[in-house]
Amino acid sequence: MKLPRGPLVTRIKAWLVRWKTAVMAVSGVLVVAVGGLVAGGWYFSSALRGGALETDREPEQPDLQVVALGEGRVSLRATTEASEGGDWTKDGIFGLEWDGGYGRVGAILEIDERQVVREFAPLQGAPEVGEMVRLDSFAYPGDPQQAQGIPFQEVTFASELGEFPAWFVDGSRDTWVIFVHGKGANRREALRMLPTAVELGFPALIITYRNDDEAPASPDGFYQYGQTEWEELEGAAEYAIQHGADKLVLVGYSMGGAIAVKFLYESPLAERVRSAILDAPMLDFGATVDWGARDAGTFGFLSATGKVIAQARFAIDFNELNYLKRADELAVPILLFHGDADPTVPVTTSDALAEKRPDIVTYVRVADAGHVRSWNADPAAYEASVRGFLERVAQ
Repeated sequence: MKLPRGPLVTRIKAWLVRWKTAVMAVSGVLVVAVGGLVAGGWYFSSALRGGALETDREPEQPDLQVVALGEGRVSLRATTEASEGGDWTKDGIFGLEWDGGYGRVGAILEIDERQVVREFAPLQGAPEVGEMVRLDSFAYPGDPQQAQGIPFQEVTFASELGEFPAWFVDGSRDTWVIFVHGKGANRREALRMLPTAVELGFPALIITYRNDDEAPASPDGFYQYGQTEWEELEGAAEYAIQHGADKLVLVGYSMGGAIAVKFLYESPLAERVRSAILDAPMLDFGATVDWGARDAGTFGFLSATGKVIAQARFAIDFNELNYLKRADELAVPILLFHGDADPTVPVTTSDALAEKRPDIVTYVRVADAGHVRSWNADPAAYEASVRGFLERVAQ
């Protein structure tokens, strides 16, 4: 039966045409939006690969210029490469490194938007006015002997990937301290805490792990944030036990903290661990990625899409890399440091660990300290915390 022609039918047909046009337009917008989101997510996952997974062995470049030298002081001008709120703006103790030389800067005496005057002591040579330099958070050059006059041996321990170098400092106790550096760092990272452990008589083993400059590479060449690297820590623990260690203390910086915690969850040798010291530990890789994305101005839905794509492309299991989810399994005392101005690992992850496990965690939350800069902000206070903690757990 045919509908009679008239105004109503005409209006219905016009409405159907407009509805079809609108649906097609919305569909087109959705296709473009989804395509843009996928493309953005793919780009984000590629950036994640380059910035977080692949090894980066390029040395850090000088970003400050010496503009004046005086008795016990140095004036430094920040170049365009220097971070606006970087170490040059932070009070405390840092190394000063230049081509062929090394010194140490201390308290800020004067500062403006692009220039700072700091206390200065040369250690190896002296820079020239006009020379390019950089601040070094590790604060000491070379090895334990060069930096602090601490005798040590070069030793090796085994993991499934091969032989790994380590520094060994002898001591009188049967509890050894094993130091694990962070992502892209090296054994020098331990030099700030090492003297305190040595003074108390602890033997110390400062280790390397896969993808370090001096160590075997993993098959994929990716950092795994503890998921595989804990096996090197296990190899180091076996070495320590075979050479006289009865108990162990673990020290982990940044990603090294993730490696230490993963070891505590997975290794049968975790029963030998008396305690752990964690400095700005990477306890939740997903939260750390989100933190970096927000800092870069990336929208949350875009980083979320990028993480999903990265999980598929690079076999990242963000759930497994959230070590906070298993915090109830931790069973040893932990001394935890974290700066509240950390631009790399969100301090909220350490806040969460301290909140979840107040029974075992001694938390030192350091005001205005950057990533693994709690020692630099106040060396005396940091070392006092470490000394008191080690003395308690060694009883």
